[in-house]
Amino acid sequence: MLKRLQLQKGQVLQFPFIYELSVWLICVCIFKYSYLLDMARLPNPQYDNFPHPELILFAIGLTVYVIPFYHWIVPGLLQQKRNGWLPVAIILYFGIVCKISNWLVSLVFYKLVSQPELKAFYGSCFELATRLLRRPFGWAPNTLFADIIAFLSVSFIWYAYENERKKHLLEKDNLVLQLESLKAQLHPHFLFNTLNNIYGMSLTGNKETPAFILRLSDMMRFILYDCQQNQVALEKDIAFLENYLEMEKRRYPAADIEFTVQGDAGSQQIAPLLFIQFLENSFKHGAHRLNDTGFIHGSLTVEAGSLTFELRNDVFAPSPAPLLKGRGEEPRYGGVGISNVRKRLALYYPGKHTLAINAGNNIFEVKLTLSLQ
Repeated sequence: MLKRLQLQKGQVLQFPFIYELSVWLICVCIFKYSYLLDMARLPNPQYDNFPHPELILFAIGLTVYVIPFYHWIVPGLLQQKRNGWLPVAIILYFGIVCKISNWLVSLVFYKLVSQPELKAFYGSCFELATRLLRRPFGWAPNTLFADIIAFLSVSFIWYAYENERKKHLLEKDNLVLQLESLKAQLHPHFLFNTLNNIYGMSLTGNKETPAFILRLSDMMRFILYDCQQNQVALEKDIAFLENYLEMEKRRYPAADIEFTVQGDAGSQQIAPLLFIQFLENSFKHGAHRLNDTGFIHGSLTVEAGSLTFELRNDVFAPSPAPLLKGRGEEPRYGGVGISNVRKRLALYYPGKHTLAINAGNNIFEVKLTLSLQ
């Protein structure tokens, strides 16, 4: 989802600039230029060799006045929800500013050029602008309506872009808040379960309790510091799992507990603490807590840019409470912890993961596949 938003942001960012440039090119440098060229040729057929390129600069100069209108005035009215003032702004701006701009630009070009043909043309434009300036409704509709329609569309495009940009920022902030909220729920959940395990060891007088407290300290260091980032080194996350498994194996020495890691983690990065919830639930609800025949078998395999995590364990009979069923959904395993994992997978790996949880015949099976690309 984050990647999709970044792509959309790049596309939206380019489009307003391209559209605005296209309007200036088509409406000003082509349409208005050709209009001015006709103005010069029709009354003066001798202008067949009229210096055409200079008129492009004149057309641009005559249109510069519209920049404040479509960049600030219209977006400002739209943002303040004063849409009813838009027609008034159009009439006043183009009825006053347009005429003053045409008069001023014509005067500047008339004063600056020395070439006779150009000076005569700019002089006629200045005279026309002077006459229109004295009239209350002295407009040149041939180019005025083109300016209004073309640059109003630019205003609406920029307004839509700003709304999209703000929406993108809100979505991004919302994703960050969701991730931080999920982490805040995850850390106490893990700590509560692990401290319960160590408390059980202390009650039995296990001499290795201090060593396991130190091991827990290392694990919490990983959670509190490394997991502050959205991604951590895969090898650190694997080491965290192995520490946790070692602690549980000491608690249940007779249980059939087996977990293998295959492949090279290398420099791969991964969202932190995705797998610990599954392990926690297998130990919390596994049959090994009541008999020596219980088992927990798992594996983590890294190959060809993908990661596969598999876990299988037997449970008490009948099935425990964590086997929940939503409306029209597959069984949910593990309550709040696994629900958090599902949300984090959806945020970190949209369209790049599959999670299958099966429960039947007192066996829980979990298979999670991630694309690490």
